[in-house]
Amino acid sequence: MNVSYDIVTRDRNGREHIRPYDSENPLAPGSVVLMSGRYWLVHRVERSLVHAQPARYRLTLRHPDGHQEPGAFRRFRPDAPTVGHQLATLEDGAPISWTVIEQRLARDDTGEPFLESIAERDYGESESLPDHQLEHALEQDRDDTSAPANALARAIAHGAAIALVGLEGSQAASWDEASQYLESLILEELEDDLLEQCGVVPSRDPQRTWLDKAKRRLRDDLDSFRADIGRDHDRIEEWDFLGGKIFAAVGSFDDDANPDSGYGWMCRLVDAGILQAAGFYRVRKPLL
Repeated sequence: MNVSYDIVTRDRNGREHIRPYDSENPLAPGSVVLMSGRYWLVHRVERSLVHAQPARYRLTLRHPDGHQEPGAFRRFRPDAPTVGHQLATLEDGAPISWTVIEQRLARDDTGEPFLESIAERDYGESESLPDHQLEHALEQDRDDTSAPANALARAIAHGAAIALVGLEGSQAASWDEASQYLESLILEELEDDLLEQCGVVPSRDPQRTWLDKAKRRLRDDLDSFRADIGRDHDRIEEWDFLGGKIFAAVGSFDDDANPDSGYGWMCRLVDAGILQAAGFYRVRKPLL
């Protein structure tokens, strides 16, 4: 039986919105819900009134000796790790495996909530590693990982968000395919959250203008992303990795709506499916 709630959120201008939400299971602090194309993290429940913020998560490795190794903050997406998720890293040149055993609501140094996923060693490398990660982990041992490691360290130290995409092998980006895909987009394919990231204000802008406004922003994003990785990498870092390329952008979570942020370019282009049309894949579990 569904449970009915009113979920309280705030938009980018600080305006409060209350929307009805029916859940198959009772909501609690740490629950993640999908509304209007965006994932929201529940951080307070007052009977049927639920307070939520845009969901983000962090994967933390809990080592056998008790010390913890936190990762960078990421926007919550459908492929975010859940309890039972397996991953692999390298230790002294050898692959080791982990399993997410716990998820909990946590808060950063400024008091903002996030979902923390705790992974512990499962010693599964003695049998097999999940998701072909043994091959990837061994391949990593031949790569120079100092640049990606430094970028992640900077993001972690500043509590920033990081977005990553990659290209396989010697594959070149198909910019024409990306442009054609962008122009073929229809309004129904753009979630409410992506529209807002593209500068659309649904409460003010006539609906007939939403698609054109969003496409203008996405065209600018694509031009900016392409120019940056083709010249000076001022906003987007590029590394040789696993025989291919990884591209990274660091920013704050509010930058996903910033027209001048590399992090914003990448988030919007990935959310719209445009970089995927160009041949990029989203790096979900970077072995950095």
